[in-house]
Amino acid sequence: MNQHDLIQDAWSLTEAIERAVSHEDWARAAELADARAPLVMALQAEQPADALEIIRKIQASMDAVAARAQDAQATLAATYRRSMEGAKAASRYHQAARF
Repeated sequence: MNQHDLIQDAWSLTEAIERAVSHEDWARAAELADARAPLVMALQAEQPADALEIIRKIQASMDAVAARAQDAQATLAATYRRSMEGAKAASRYHQAARF
């Protein structure tokens, strides 16, 4: 596969990752990122200007997706902690009600 095709395929996968993330389909986004990784790793350093523009878009998207994933993970962790605290409080209430 030539460099132009690699870049185009990586960009197509990047767009698909962005769509998956917008639907919060993190499993699909991870699958697509795994498929994109070897393409990105196969890119050569020397690229024409138009290719570099797409590569920069891919890099910016990767950064944005990583930030969004961190935010989603923090939200999920906070929700988990609140749920566990609620479950503990309910358990204490039931224990107290038995006495």
